[in-house]
Amino acid sequence: MSRFSPSDAALEGFRLTRERPATILAWGLVNFLGITVLGGLMLVTLGGPFVEFVQKGGLAAGNPEALFAMVEKSWPAFVVLLMVVVLFMSILTGGIFRLVLRPTEKGFMHLRIGADELRLTWVNLALLFVGLTCLAFLDLLYSRIAGTIGGAPAALVCMGVAAPMVWFGVRMSLMTPLTFAEHRIDWGKAWSMTRGSFWPLLGMILLAAIFYVMVWALILMIYFAVVALAGGPETIAAIEQGQMSAGALVAFLAVILLQLILPVLQWVMLYSPLAVAYQGLSGESPVLEAPAQT
Repeated sequence: MSRFSPSDAALEGFRLTRERPATILAWGLVNFLGITVLGGLMLVTLGGPFVEFVQKGGLAAGNPEALFAMVEKSWPAFVVLLMVVVLFMSILTGGIFRLVLRPTEKGFMHLRIGADELRLTWVNLALLFVGLTCLAFLDLLYSRIAGTIGGAPAALVCMGVAAPMVWFGVRMSLMTPLTFAEHRIDWGKAWSMTRGSFWPLLGMILLAAIFYVMVWALILMIYFAVVALAGGPETIAAIEQGQMSAGALVAFLAVILLQLILPVLQWVMLYSPLAVAYQGLSGESPVLEAPAQT
C-alpha cells in the first residue's frame, strides 16, 4: 500500500493558495453570498424565535441553552436549514477535493452541484451527528462527574473517554475524500484504508491546524496594522455612524477582505490535506498539471 508524507500533505493548502489565488478569492465571494442567503433563510424559516435569540445577544454570547431552546420551538425548520448549510459546505468541500484529485474537471471555479456533492452532504450529516453526539455525551459526563468529585478529576476522566473518540474520528477522516473520489459511500473502505496510519494522519491533521492558526494570526496582524494606519478602531465606529472617510473606507475594505478570505482558507488548509492523504493511502497517482491562474 502506498503511503504519504504528513508534512507534505499538511502543506497542500499553501500550494493551492499559491497556485490558485483567483480561485480562492472566488470561493470567498461565493462563501459571502452563501452566508448572506443562509442568513435570509434563517429569518424566513426560524422567524420570531430566531429574531428574539439574536436580539438577546444569543449569537454573540454563544449560549447553548438559549440555542437549544430556540431550536426546540422550530425544530422542523432548523433541520431543513441544517441540511442546506451542510449542502453548501459540501459544495465548497467538493471544490477543494476536485482541485486536488480532479483538477482538469470543469465547473464554476471547480464548484458544482451534482451527485458527488449530494453524497458528500449525506456523509457530512452523518459525521456531524456522530460528532455532536460525542460532544453532548462528554459535556453530560463532565457535568455529572464535576458535581461529585470536582472539575480537575472530571476533566481527566473526560480526556480518557475522548481518546477512543479521537481515534475513531482520525480513522474515519478520509471518508469525505473517498466518497468524492470513488463516487460512492463506503464506510468500510474508509476504515480499512487507514489501518496502521493513525499517527501519520493525526500528525497531518495537527500540522494543518497549526499552519492555519499561523496564517490566521498573520492575516489578523496585517488587518490590525491596516486599521491602525487608517486611523484606528475609531474608523470602524465612524462607519457605523455613517461617516465614510478615506481611513474608514480602507478599514471597511480590510474587514470585508478578512471575512472573505479567512473561512475559505480554513476549509482549504484543513480539507485539502485529506485529499492528499487519500491519494497516498489508496495508491492513486496525483494529477500533475501546470499551475493555472483560476
